[in-house]
Amino acid sequence: MAVFDWLIRMVAVLAMIALLAGLAAHRAVAEETAPQKITIAEVTDFHGHIEQARWVNDQLIKAREYNPGGMVAVSDGDLVGGSPYESSREKDRPTLDIAKTWGLTVSAMGNHELDRGVSDFNGRIASRSNGIDWLAANVRKTERFSNLKDYTIRVIAGKRVAFVGAVTDRLSSVLSHSVMRNVTLDESAVESVNRVADRLSDGDERNGEADAVVALIHDDADLVAKDRVGLNANVDLVYAGHTHAVKTDRRTASGAPIIEAGCFGRYVAVQDLLISGSGRQAQVSVRNSFGGALIDDSPANDDPAKVVNAAQTTYSSSAAVDSIVRKADAEARRAGDVVVSSVKQRYDKTEDAGQTALNTLIANAALDGARRTTEGANARVGFVNPGSLRTQALDLDGDGFVTVREVHDMMALQFDNAVITLNGIQLRQAIAQQWHRDEQGRWRSGHLGISSNVTYRMDLTGDDPRVVDLRVDGRPIDDAQSITVAGNTFLLTGGDGYTAFEQGTGYADTAVPYAQTLITFLKAHD
Repeated sequence: MAVFDWLIRMVAVLAMIALLAGLAAHRAVAEETAPQKITIAEVTDFHGHIEQARWVNDQLIKAREYNPGGMVAVSDGDLVGGSPYESSREKDRPTLDIAKTWGLTVSAMGNHELDRGVSDFNGRIASRSNGIDWLAANVRKTERFSNLKDYTIRVIAGKRVAFVGAVTDRLSSVLSHSVMRNVTLDESAVESVNRVADRLSDGDERNGEADAVVALIHDDADLVAKDRVGLNANVDLVYAGHTHAVKTDRRTASGAPIIEAGCFGRYVAVQDLLISGSGRQAQVSVRNSFGGALIDDSPANDDPAKVVNAAQTTYSSSAAVDSIVRKADAEARRAGDVVVSSVKQRYDKTEDAGQTALNTLIANAALDGARRTTEGANARVGFVNPGSLRTQALDLDGDGFVTVREVHDMMALQFDNAVITLNGIQLRQAIAQQWHRDEQGRWRSGHLGISSNVTYRMDLTGDDPRVVDLRVDGRPIDDAQSITVAGNTFLLTGGDGYTAFEQGTGYADTAVPYAQTLITFLKAHD
């Protein structure tokens, strides 16, 4: 009987062990198949707006608190370049230092990262000491781009997330010719991302493998969505940029979200990747972390990240960000709050009269600046493209004085003043190229800035705009006459679609920053 009882007890124990083992195995299977959450926080087109750095930093902290150990901060390009004076006067060193404090380690290369040339990008901006992997799969990797990659992988919570970058296909239209000579685009942005995403999803561990692929494409969200090739199903999430737009409802053909998060640090996109399985067999879905695709800095909006308990949120890195901003601002005030000239108007480019006056003023300064150099001593006409002007008004605070900071903020792009010689036909073509027809067929002007010593009339009665009765300093210009013109390096190498300048001869960079030409001109004409 005793033996029988012992056997019964042993059977019960073994049954219990088997039950527990089955439960453990079931739990292990469940845990293995449960999606792993990876959070991506993205900014684009920050352009050195360090006045927004604290706000961006706070949103990144909230995203980290929301998913501890599972968040990656990334940029879609133009982190630097075209920046306000506080950052630009130090060649965006404050912005690069702030990005490191943010924990931002991945970025697509935008066009403005190349403002000071390829060597400056590769040796300074993309220096490994800054801690950022810069990505552009459609750019040929020469020795000049030794610090540029097609992609990078982050292993987070055991999942491999690949970030594949690409820069706009229209790079030649937004870079100076002198810079573009050192850049070759071998593929379109979309084709290059597909190529890398396919390789990372082919099941071959020898050539790299990822569990999820995030595309960082520095180009407009609509252009990416409507691309003739189209991003394929191996791309799980797309961030776009370049046009400073807010677009959150675009998708690839396979349903991957395409998100463009504005500019200047006013928005942060925060998304979750829910990843099950691995490699070629991985299943990935995307959701917005805080309800909407973007967090914005509008005070009228409720904080979409309020799911994070404020009492648990720490701001350990905020002091470091604040310190960098305060130091940069103090240096900018010391050097920038120096009055250049008094003015009788704001030169407000949002008003027709103000825009015309501003464009003429800067074109006059370009002409004057060129004449002060050996290369441009014979210049007769000055030009400026309105697209190169960044702020709303030259006298931004309306106090009747223009400061060094206000000039540099208006002319923040890193262009020099240059000269080129055109004949009469080419000069007319350049002026005419500011006119185009809108969708209703009406003529519209691009408001090209031309120095005040030039007069002409437009004939818009035909299919193409024609410049008639062109005069410089009151003298008629004939077709064969040679005229040396001045303008910034971007415009005179065909930028903003003004391709007539490319037909000229004797192009020369005066090596004088085009913002300095305005400072010198204003001082001389105060």
